[in-house]
Amino acid sequence: MIEARFDKQSKKTTLDFVSPRANIQGVTDQFSHIGYFANNKIVGGVIFSHYDGHNIWMHLALDDPKTMRRSFAKQVFEYCFITCKCVRITAMTTLDNKRCIKLIESAGFKKEGVIRKVVKNGMQYLDGIVYGLLRKECRYL
Repeated sequence: MIEARFDKQSKKTTLDFVSPRANIQGVTDQFSHIGYFANNKIVGGVIFSHYDGHNIWMHLALDDPKTMRRSFAKQVFEYCFITCKCVRITAMTTLDNKRCIKLIESAGFKKEGVIRKVVKNGMQYLDGIVYGLLRKECRYL
């Protein structure tokens, strides 16, 4: 059984899991999270960063896309749109991450553009696709 956690004890574990998979840089302590655990082992997580009262960045990483059940997706969007009162959520992935693109688009995010050489991966910089989801477009609320 998969359990969602957002306590202090799971914060660092979730960041350590999500950061390398979602190419997060510069997020150290000003973030919130939801970690997904099976038998006390992390199997997925969401990092919410750069919240400005209007927008929040969402960084998602899953070992298996089936981890993200509808109830967990609802929890993620309720956090952003109801708890944080955001108008929009922003997400980004690289052009070659087909699995992530499929997941983002299936959640209702709209492609807004490409930022050249924005994601650092090792010693190279990759282009990133920026996605946005407005509250009125979210089908999970």
